[in-house]
Amino acid sequence: MVDFSNSDIADREMQKFNFSAIIGKISRFLRFLIAKERLPAYLAVVAGMVAVRGLPPINNEISMMLGFCTLFLLLAGSSIRRGAWLGFLFGCGHFSLGFSWLITSIHTYGGFPFPVALLALLLFSAGMAVYPAIFGALLPRLAPRPEMVPLAAPALWVVTEWLRVHLFTGFAWNLSGYGWNNREAILQIADIGGIYLLSWLMLFPAAMLSLLWVRRKNVKTVVVCLGLIAMVLGLSAIYGTIRIDLNNRAKNSPRWVAPLKVALVQGNVSQDQKWDPDFRGESFFRYLNLSRSIMEPVDLVVWPETAIAFFLQASPKAMEQISELSQLIGAPILTGAPMADKDGDGQWVFSNSALILDERKNLNQRYNKHHLVPFGEYIPFREYIPDSIKKITAGTSDFTSGTSATPLPWNKGNIGMLICYEVIFPEEVRKLAKTGVRWLINITNDAWFGETAKPQHLAMARVRAIESHLPMVRVANTGISAAFDQFGHELGRIPPNEMGVIIVELPRGNSKSLFSKAGDIWIWFWLYLSIAALLPSLWRGLLKSR
Repeated sequence: MVDFSNSDIADREMQKFNFSAIIGKISRFLRFLIAKERLPAYLAVVAGMVAVRGLPPINNEISMMLGFCTLFLLLAGSSIRRGAWLGFLFGCGHFSLGFSWLITSIHTYGGFPFPVALLALLLFSAGMAVYPAIFGALLPRLAPRPEMVPLAAPALWVVTEWLRVHLFTGFAWNLSGYGWNNREAILQIADIGGIYLLSWLMLFPAAMLSLLWVRRKNVKTVVVCLGLIAMVLGLSAIYGTIRIDLNNRAKNSPRWVAPLKVALVQGNVSQDQKWDPDFRGESFFRYLNLSRSIMEPVDLVVWPETAIAFFLQASPKAMEQISELSQLIGAPILTGAPMADKDGDGQWVFSNSALILDERKNLNQRYNKHHLVPFGEYIPFREYIPDSIKKITAGTSDFTSGTSATPLPWNKGNIGMLICYEVIFPEEVRKLAKTGVRWLINITNDAWFGETAKPQHLAMARVRAIESHLPMVRVANTGISAAFDQFGHELGRIPPNEMGVIIVELPRGNSKSLFSKAGDIWIWFWLYLSIAALLPSLWRGLLKSR
């Protein structure tokens, strides 16, 4: 989603700066800092990169555990300054590799030169690395002895992830708990503590391994460490297996409610064509023709984000064609489209919207995206930013935010509507679940993110389904389109970069998970565990003072 008309302006603006000189200065500064302790610094960066291998699409949990284990060992006995520096370097390695798809967004589709895109990735990663820096500064203080690391480190890391999700509009991408994506049984504990409990479960074995390494000559400690790892992972897997088994039994129960039949339509419109005025009509007809191929009765047809890449209010012909399609299929069409409205002052405002359209040609069943992407869909602090600086998605005007946690009404049950990266925020989906919605639907256009981001985004949608006990339908322009039941079990998918239609049977969710009811309490539990490691030391100090 890119406004190509802004590329020349951006190039002229960027030519004012010598990016090679800036990168050279940053490089010299980093070399100066690293020279003091080269080996720990290099190890911290490499450990952060190794930990990324635990995330989709690689899903190697052992790599993630070893990466964090290395970080814990590097931080042992560190001062606040040294710990913050090592945590920062770990974060730089972790995020620069984990967010590398941003180069595709900024350079390939944003129209910015590659050095600019690379610099933006490095600066953004450095900003995100502040959270691991906080972790590195605090951990040696909270866990001065190796035996306290398994208690403090996993919980403290979860606290820093929670901060990353919430501060400065939040960026909840690639939380460490998504490393369990290939372990369906273990994923089930997300209905208790959400993605944060999964993150704790990923880091607890890493912390135990760090203790095992420090006390490797003590046979008793080795046995205890391995036993605790096996017990915690085993109990999580047993819990998940029981839940999945209960779900399978429920499907055979006479009380089982007939599922909803939903058609997922993936048009696979390339990003360089999507907003091309000469191709918009062809893209629209592609979705019409794919939907006409649906031969069996369905309850709902879902198209992806901005599948309609023009203003429906100004296109009565398109509305007529959608109405005829809805009558032919016998089901409404849920689609993404940009919308234009006038505010109280008579000024045009623009929204990234989702609409349910049927034969009535009514645009009132609508949801406006409320958690917008900074710089992608709007420019933060616009009143202080020159008008020549444009967002990198299509159109010259910023999108306006809609109302948060608002269900999309539908006669078969309210829908929890999520557009694009709104699905990555656990608390926002939890708020939707508490409104009594029966299903979650996420429409997105991942074409401008690059290939690595697609399975990562999909994994986040899957965990939201488990957290909320609500089935999830996810439809993406270029994939990966898929559907999950409330246990995260995949009901069907369309592979990336292919056109296709699939029909899934979606059970009705109940949104009665512990996380959906009381998820906001968990942060206090993680904070308590983070500082609990200090209590023995404080107690001994109190006794000595007496």
